[in-house]
Amino acid sequence: MLETLARPSAAAAPITAPSQARAALAGYGRVSLEARVASASPHQLVAMLYQRLSALLREACEAARLGNSARRLRATERALAIVDGLDATLDLDRGGGVAVALRQVYALLRDRLMAGEAKGLSEALESVDAIGSAWAEIAPRA
Repeated sequence: MLETLARPSAAAAPITAPSQARAALAGYGRVSLEARVASASPHQLVAMLYQRLSALLREACEAARLGNSARRLRATERALAIVDGLDATLDLDRGGGVAVALRQVYALLRDRLMAGEAKGLSEALESVDAIGSAWAEIAPRA
């Protein structure tokens, strides 16, 4: 019995393998993201979606340049989910011309993502970065 108490448990063992470290960081990242989402305003949530969409477009573009279709498809799938989510939240009645224009932009983004060509993905990234910057500029004042 004393031997069992004296032995360190697996749970208390230090993280040594790189894969364990990555897993631990990923877990921390999920908790951190969940905390940010839980405390974010609707405006901040949209800003976070644009930031993530930009990162995914960057990843898809790079993967397309390198010919890594599996990586490009993973990023594309995730990016399409964000575009669909952003599009679904548009209120065409209250948003007027801006909402209509965004719906058109989202349709173009879908086209670029589905084509999967580096040049088109790069153009999509530029558009998303511009929209994300504009969104950040209109942040409500606290």
